[in-house]
Amino acid sequence: MTKDLIRRFLARVHKTGGCWEWTGYRQKGRGYGFLSFNGEKFRAHRVSWELHNGPIPDGLHILHRCDNPPCVNPEHLFLGTHVDNMTDMVAKGRARGVPGHHHGARFPIEVVREVRVLAAVGGLTQSQIGRRFGVSQMQVCNIIRGVCWGMGDLFQEAETE
Repeated sequence: MTKDLIRRFLARVHKTGGCWEWTGYRQKGRGYGFLSFNGEKFRAHRVSWELHNGPIPDGLHILHRCDNPPCVNPEHLFLGTHVDNMTDMVAKGRARGVPGHHHGARFPIEVVREVRVLAAVGGLTQSQIGRRFGVSQMQVCNIIRGVCWGMGDLFQEAETE
């Protein structure tokens, strides 16, 4: 991380007693901060993590304890997998009303996709997959079969993301 990138990042952070609010560009509808530097776009919370904690291991996400997307306070950030991120979202009641979530569905589309990928890859039973997401084996079966998520819903939602 270059000194210029760090300087640009810090110039767009408003530190308060709790969240450090990103004052630069924010993603419309979701509020996550972005920083452009040398023709590349960087997510502000990921820059903050790397600045304060070092590189992000491959395949991991940066999650917010505070559930405030523009927050870049490293004390409010933690590492997690995609599944951790989706589970956190469902557990905190943020699944409904966010982009990528079907209005009549119980789960965000990302969780539906993850369930289907885990089932297709194999190695886990439907019951084991269900335990990961806090649902029954029958619910996992329904997701895989498209009973509660038809393939049309999946493709329609993918186009809106």
